[in-house]
Amino acid sequence: MDSIFLFKVTSSFLIAGTWIALSTMLAERLGSKIGGLISNLPSNILVSLIFIALVNDVNYVASTVVSVPLGITICTMFMVVFIVLLRFSLFKAISISLIFWFILAFLSSTLSLNNFFINILIAFITIFISVIFLEKVLKTPSIKNSKRKLSFPQFVSRIIFSGSIVASVVIISKFSTPYFVGIFATFPSMLLSTMIILSINQGKKFAQATGKILVLSLSNTVVYIIAVYFTYPKFGILFGTLISYTLSALWITFLYPLVRKLI
Repeated sequence: MDSIFLFKVTSSFLIAGTWIALSTMLAERLGSKIGGLISNLPSNILVSLIFIALVNDVNYVASTVVSVPLGITICTMFMVVFIVLLRFSLFKAISISLIFWFILAFLSSTLSLNNFFINILIAFITIFISVIFLEKVLKTPSIKNSKRKLSFPQFVSRIIFSGSIVASVVIISKFSTPYFVGIFATFPSMLLSTMIILSINQGKKFAQATGKILVLSLSNTVVYIIAVYFTYPKFGILFGTLISYTLSALWITFLYPLVRKLI
């Protein structure tokens, strides 16, 4: 690997890891509703796509994001499995949900579902059904903010874990097809690290409550991907990212009143 590529990998590790650690720490202070919405603003996927665009080009990113909504669908099902199994034990939730994710990711990579708009529709439907299941069937209650503090080792572990995943995606993008990169770019590193640390530091119920909102807020990542698909080729990396992130943030402001009243 050349020095420029190594710099991009290192930068992605530091930027994404720190960003995710800070956002999840903020989420713990604000409760499961607000925290779940804020902490799931595009982070891993945002940084991953920026560096993928720098390593390759914006057209490569546009072809990559075709499969990202499918990856978000898989992440949604991953979260539902995790939340359901968390009531039994954290170990079962981690191990079985990860196995579930890898199986679905492998199957989706063999199917090559390349219709971007169908993948978007599938993602939105899956998110909607999952939220209804968690709220009405599993009856996962929302919880106010916790007073337990985040320790420095936990903060560092978030940086290392999330940063490693984003850096890995950048490396994989150098040697993989756009379709597979799109799937792996949505690996639930932020979701997984958040759920693990919240379970340990705040308790299972708080983690489940936040997880329910995280599932709903995955829809803002779908909005972000739609925007990237159209803006990156036309406006480039900088303005494409700014426009896409703004639209994603606006989607969160739209969801917040619904979350307060209905969930």
